[in-house]
Amino acid sequence: MPSEAIDSHAHLYFDRFNDDRDEVIQRAKDAGFVAIINIAVDEQTSVQVIDLARQNPGFCHAVVGVHPTHSGMPASELAATLAAIEALCDEHPQQVVGIGEIGLDYYWKDVSPEDQERAFIAQLDIARRRNLPVVIHCREAWPDTLAVIEKHGAGVIGVFHCFGGTVEEARRALDLGWYVSFAGNVTYPKAQDLRDAAAIVPLDRLLLETDSPFLAPQPKRGKRNEPVHSLHTADQLAKIHGTDRRTVLNATTFNSRTLFRLSSGKIR
Repeated sequence: MPSEAIDSHAHLYFDRFNDDRDEVIQRAKDAGFVAIINIAVDEQTSVQVIDLARQNPGFCHAVVGVHPTHSGMPASELAATLAAIEALCDEHPQQVVGIGEIGLDYYWKDVSPEDQERAFIAQLDIARRRNLPVVIHCREAWPDTLAVIEKHGAGVIGVFHCFGGTVEEARRALDLGWYVSFAGNVTYPKAQDLRDAAAIVPLDRLLLETDSPFLAPQPKRGKRNEPVHSLHTADQLAKIHGTDRRTVLNATTFNSRTLFRLSSGKIR
């Protein structure tokens, strides 16, 4: 029997899965996966991840929120959007397991840092009110992201998804008591900095993800990513930690269940 696994961050609602979404989910089940957590980027996709969870009860779960690159809107519009997202948490408590992905992204320049931070703080507040974990997106914005969490994140816990920071930034994330997740790019030949960071993240704080359809691991690089491919990432993390795939999967599955309050792949 394959070891149980959880893909803690996927986007299976993307159009790239329209032709074979059910087959992608079945392949994951056949490989031992017990859950896939689909992450929204705005109000529309928040509805979509809930729909996926309703169609695949106990296996697909939903994280709802506004991505920093989608947060460039007038304050009144943002307030209405976040009210709608918070309402989804109330209306679909069996499907919604977190708030995200939220944070800061300074790589893309379309949305001002001020607008991003406003949405970020407001969604940390939602997570605190709803007692939900958060999924953090951070790209080229580590000092500010950590500062916002340290100032406004009291009572909130979460995961830094697709970690792309330094060893020191990984230590700061761990000092917050949060989890750190790695995607397929940790397998890339030139990604030694990511492997160095992964090496200091203990197994009890590590999550596994695909960020599918993006960032397929090296053996599948250039192809559409899907949850089952994260087993290659698990192999890389096992090598980094001097252990085996089963140990990594046991740890990351337990951690995902703990963070998102899942039990045996189902909501408690």
